[in-house]
Amino acid sequence: MLNTPSQSPCSVCVVIPMYNAADSIEPTLASLVGQTRLPDHVIVIDDGSTDEGPQRVKDFVAPFRLTLLQQANEGQASARNHGLQHTEETLVAFLDADDKWHPQKLEQQLALYDELSRQGRPVGLIDCYVQINYSDGRRQVENRRKNGRHFYDFIHANVVNGVSAALVKRDVIMQLGGFDASLRYAEDRLMWTRIAEHWELHTVPQVLLQRTVNSGNITSQPKKYYPNKIRFIEVYLARYGAQLSKQQRINFVLGNHTDFLNAFSRLGEHAQVIDVYRRMLEYSWQTLIFADGKPTLRYLYACARSLRKETASTTAH
Repeated sequence: MLNTPSQSPCSVCVVIPMYNAADSIEPTLASLVGQTRLPDHVIVIDDGSTDEGPQRVKDFVAPFRLTLLQQANEGQASARNHGLQHTEETLVAFLDADDKWHPQKLEQQLALYDELSRQGRPVGLIDCYVQINYSDGRRQVENRRKNGRHFYDFIHANVVNGVSAALVKRDVIMQLGGFDASLRYAEDRLMWTRIAEHWELHTVPQVLLQRTVNSGNITSQPKKYYPNKIRFIEVYLARYGAQLSKQQRINFVLGNHTDFLNAFSRLGEHAQVIDVYRRMLEYSWQTLIFADGKPTLRYLYACARSLRKETASTTAH
């Protein structure tokens, strides 16, 4: 990895969607002020906040151009697209309003981008490793490393290490029309897949981002997000289903449902586990053996617990 300071001629705009982030937006912006290579422009899109977040952005003193845009609450995809329409820089970096970059994040990514560009590589996106800090105290590192063509990897998972890690070519994302604003979940996975279809993805193999995951994520609220996941599956297959083999389609559908089956299971929401599993089984008999049979075991456990609850209720009456 290049360790020399970046003298990249590329300009960079950071796009930050914000919704009720008064408590976190200032530390997030401060992490940009601390960059060893400052961004040229930062755009914060207020997505219908009802707190003091917009005023805190207005009051923030920044050593770079800082723009605040405001819109009615339409979701992160719409907010990012709104911000993209006001960019003119060579590269766009995305950052959520409660995440923080390490000081060398932008410098290291630009150094890698410049090196790959000199080699003539068709780079569409560069990310980095990410430290995830959960509100319950757990820590996790996302360290999926990319170094070229990765389109088919997205069948199994979102292999980009988080939206706030992504640095993309503006021309690429604008050519693709931005994020699908009809999606309220996994719109980033669809966008990265579309980039990976035609361009290369690469990773700086260093932790350069601190990401906060709180009680609003799918781990704690899967029931809220599950309908959006189903919508994502439909949109993804409508676009790419014909390019995938039958087995790839099965793996994609079962894998996406399993994410939520596991989340429901961890919360002890047994009726939801049973519902998700039956949806999976309706799609393919391979549900029985998918992921080494773990979804099936969770389903059987949920059935047993539900039966025990029903028996206890009947006995009590």
